[in-house]
Amino acid sequence: MGVTAINLQRKVPVNTSRLIRHAQLALTAVKKTNFDLSLVIVNDQRMRSLNRSYRGKSGTTDVLSFDAEIPLPEGVRNTFLGEIIISAPQAMRQAKQQKIDFDDEMTNLAIHGVCHLLGYDHELGEEESRKMKAKEQNIAAMIRRSDKTLLAPEDIAGKITSQPGQRKRKS
Repeated sequence: MGVTAINLQRKVPVNTSRLIRHAQLALTAVKKTNFDLSLVIVNDQRMRSLNRSYRGKSGTTDVLSFDAEIPLPEGVRNTFLGEIIISAPQAMRQAKQQKIDFDDEMTNLAIHGVCHLLGYDHELGEEESRKMKAKEQNIAAMIRRSDKTLLAPEDIAGKITSQPGQRKRKS
């Protein structure tokens, strides 16, 4: 399994090695250990452009996922799961709003992206949102169990919350 990360923005420092480690744990949690994944960290301008081009929506978003639709010869198995694009500035704003660590929010967005690559889509209704939330929580639990360096493990919970502000930490 290979997870690669490229940081195309420079304003927000990103711990790419931690993000790669957590993405690898996410793939392990969903039994996709023989698959490859790319993480791309961008600024708001690039994310706005991608969001407009691929979703027809104006403005930035926090995470986009693109599954691998690579035509291969018959009998050749595709091991590239896809690409997750994360807006570091948007993740920073969300982390501040939720009062969680920026790196934890980056992990939550990576978890969310992995779920989308697996076919989950919270925008298809309440039942699908529940299924995706459950998968996010399963992946988050694996990361919390595996990474003993987490300062606030409860903040690794995925992006979908049952109620707005659920992940907010007490000050």
